[in-house]
Amino acid sequence: MISFLLHRPIAVFMTILALVLLGLVAILRIPISLMPDISIPEITVHVNYPNNTAREIETKVIRPLRNQLSQISNLNDIKSESRDGSAIIILEYQYGTDTDFAFIETNEKIDAALSFLPQDIDRPRAIKASTTDIPVLNLTVSLKEDYSDSRFLELSEFVETVLVKRIEQLPQVALADISGQTQAEISITPNNQLTQSLGINLITIANAVQQNNFEQGNLIVQNGNYQYNFKFSNSLRTKKDIEDVYVSSENRLVQIKDIATVKVQPQQDLGLVYNNSKRALVLAVIKQANARTYELKTSLEKLITSFESDYPELDFQINQDQTSILKMSIDNLKLSLLIGSVLAILIMFLFSKDIKSSLIIAISIPISLIMSILIMFGLGLSINIISLSGLIFGVGLMIDNSIIVIDNINQKLVAGVNLIEACITGTNEIISPLFSSVLTTCSVFVPLIFLRGITGALFYDQAMAVSIGLGSSLLVSILIIPVVFNQIKSKRVLWEKRFDLNLEKLKIEDLYEKGYNYFNERKYIVYITSIGFMILALILFIQLEYEKLPQINQTEAILTLDWNENINVEENHRRILNIFHGYPNLEIYYAEVGIQQFLLKRDNLQSFSESKVYFKLKTVEDLSKFKSLIGVYLSKSYPNAKFRFDPPKNLFEYVFGNEKAHLLAKISNSNSLEVPNEREFSEIRNTMGPKNKSYVTLQNTSAIEILHDNLLLYGVDYYQLINELKTIFNQNLIDDLKANKKFFPIKLNYEKSEINRNIYELNITNKNGEAIPLRHLIRVNKVLNYKSIHADRSGEYLGFELTPEKTEELTVTDIRESFKEKSVWNVRFAGSYYDLKDLNRELLWVALVSLLLLYFIMSAQFESFWQPLIILTEIPIDIGGGLLLLWLFGGTINVMSAMGIVIMSGIIINDSILKLHTINLLRKKGLVTEDAIKQSGKLRLKPILMTSLTTILALSPFLFASGLGSELQKPLALTVIGGMIIGVFISLYFIPFIYKLLHNWLD
Repeated sequence: MISFLLHRPIAVFMTILALVLLGLVAILRIPISLMPDISIPEITVHVNYPNNTAREIETKVIRPLRNQLSQISNLNDIKSESRDGSAIIILEYQYGTDTDFAFIETNEKIDAALSFLPQDIDRPRAIKASTTDIPVLNLTVSLKEDYSDSRFLELSEFVETVLVKRIEQLPQVALADISGQTQAEISITPNNQLTQSLGINLITIANAVQQNNFEQGNLIVQNGNYQYNFKFSNSLRTKKDIEDVYVSSENRLVQIKDIATVKVQPQQDLGLVYNNSKRALVLAVIKQANARTYELKTSLEKLITSFESDYPELDFQINQDQTSILKMSIDNLKLSLLIGSVLAILIMFLFSKDIKSSLIIAISIPISLIMSILIMFGLGLSINIISLSGLIFGVGLMIDNSIIVIDNINQKLVAGVNLIEACITGTNEIISPLFSSVLTTCSVFVPLIFLRGITGALFYDQAMAVSIGLGSSLLVSILIIPVVFNQIKSKRVLWEKRFDLNLEKLKIEDLYEKGYNYFNERKYIVYITSIGFMILALILFIQLEYEKLPQINQTEAILTLDWNENINVEENHRRILNIFHGYPNLEIYYAEVGIQQFLLKRDNLQSFSESKVYFKLKTVEDLSKFKSLIGVYLSKSYPNAKFRFDPPKNLFEYVFGNEKAHLLAKISNSNSLEVPNEREFSEIRNTMGPKNKSYVTLQNTSAIEILHDNLLLYGVDYYQLINELKTIFNQNLIDDLKANKKFFPIKLNYEKSEINRNIYELNITNKNGEAIPLRHLIRVNKVLNYKSIHADRSGEYLGFELTPEKTEELTVTDIRESFKEKSVWNVRFAGSYYDLKDLNRELLWVALVSLLLLYFIMSAQFESFWQPLIILTEIPIDIGGGLLLLWLFGGTINVMSAMGIVIMSGIIINDSILKLHTINLLRKKGLVTEDAIKQSGKLRLKPILMTSLTTILALSPFLFASGLGSELQKPLALTVIGGMIIGVFISLYFIPFIYKLLHNWLD
């Protein structure tokens, strides 16, 4: 095959050119996204039921709905949270469940449950989760100058009807999810003294509006041979139409405008959005699954520039831009490619003193990369953070394979073989170990896709990228490089001789031989060192701290805040403004105050008294200082407030982040479906102890009790009293006004001055026209209620996040003992601790499968049962080196360092495979074992050193650079570099000594 290709160079070059052209087309068309399009097996159900307490919503809506949804197949867990006015149910499915069918089944269950739910509730809304639902960025829109409520109302309508539609017209945008807008309503405020003197009550006004806003559909009437369509239309269209409505009063007709004030005003705000102290609207931009993220960002920036020109009175700002993560990954790929290529060329040149070999390396790398992207495009994969990490790793191996092939051909030339024969023999000899190296590296990655859950799905993209990169590199190395080598070597360049004269041959073979002789006489040093690193790997695995993601020095953070008081959104924002306004080093802050209106928001519900504030400062020190100041200020000024600081949610946080508590105790009532009451809560809290944080928050509520006996005594209609109370609280919705294809609610209310008065001072007119004080008809009681009610498949519970003083198992045992005597309460446990135990168990199985695959592949290559065991012993030794360097730099075991361990394990054994293959090859040629070991060491010294140096030096900049990209990559670089350094020593000395030891023992 190689001989055939060498004699058809033009055909080979035309094939390369065709593949490169196709690859360039693929590069232009392949989807570029932040994450793979993975269906997260989760569906959330949002329930809105305004003017109802958390207890009413839990009992009337969520409990029957949860029981209905619990019957869905493939359901792992179900949990819910009920709050005043709203609730959320989260359905977690087994991974692999078809979420499209699950979504359909969920909606069918919701429809089936509607007959059990209150008639006046809106249909619960189901939302299917996906990684593509993560907003690419947030775009805030505000007015540049100060504005009134009416101006912001106009802005809300303009953004919703114009800007959102223009953004969603971009082909890359799937949805512009809006929050912070306000809607208009029609307010009718009666003159209380005038209506009472005329004997007109609220019901009369409401009936008049409803009768004049009646619209009957078409009626078909036949008249002989003809038929006609009739339509009864008496609907209201404008504010003036409402003002002109007549109301009957003691045989007199008066218009509403004579007895009440009618105006268009903003509805009561349930939530606000502020950008740098200015009220704003926010658009969370979500891209199409197959769109290219860069194209979306570019198109959106052009559109924003057009907006700024067309609407100069508006201010547009982008925050929480997720495309920076993708840009960082692509920049890392470019950096890795550039540094790796330059170093590979330089190292090849220094070791071989041959500029032509270095030129071949420079040609092979882009060809391999372009072919990889072409194959990925053909398989329907996208360029994303996960696949990019695989490609970055693959680039290193592309270089390694090319170096090995070129070095082997050069060795044949040095031995006196002619050029054609050197290309054929040098390539054929190396095909078997290269192919085996590719398979062994893939066998490290591929079993990871069998991990359950989203982790396994994400590793699929990485495993595919690595496998494709290795396959492309292998094809280029064995099919293209020999042809290119033959063509270039057969041509003489003018400056080649100058380099040969000026560079002396490096005597690294002599240095290696001295080192081999030294350690051969003192083998115990090698054995003790190897065993020491094995033990060190075990110790560091136990001692090092575990975390999800590496600690990143950031200048931005998110403050999640619950004032734990009954305040409205305006007061909520006023307090936030006191914290953030005027701080000198604050670059930007963006606040989501109260209830947000996003369609695809899957986070926990926020109430009026809760906020999330994203803020960014100039330096890391400024951020740390500002967070300390906020903590001190809140602790002193608002001791009841609950707050925490989180890093901004980037893609890694969305995917690998875990909102679950580490260890959670769930206390339920064994004698009731409801949680223990508020009086029992304090006793449970004392039993749990002060160190264990409660999820439960209590709030004071005013409960209005209607005195039905007095209603009969004073002759007051029940519905009239309810209407009066609704009007006092601005909740008396009487009808809707349809205008401009929109519906505006029509409400009856009183002036704010009257609303703020004690309701006991107001009167209500009875059937006889007498004014009856409200204080005779109602009683107001202060009650203590749960702010939110949590439940899962087993029912309602009180949650306590545990802080283990000993081990988790001992903590669980102690709490079980504490509740043993309290039979009225049940306690069960959950949390990420149990998920981690399951994941560790899976990882052990995956590691076992990977090791078995490695053993099977190498056994097939070496035709030996014992030689693969030599290479497998190297893996724990190299892991010890990687963890040691991680510990020395103060690192932790996290997603990135774990990825580095996997990558390093796949790379480092390739050198040992090559070494053993050469030893076996020399022994077949008649050399005795000792001579074969020495000779193979010299022959494979340069490839081992060159591939290791290339990888180590290419990753070294990440150790000292700053910035988000470098800090994310640093743990990966540390584990790879540490493993590679000790791996070189193991490949050069440990592997030969163990080979000789086992060979002599078996013989």
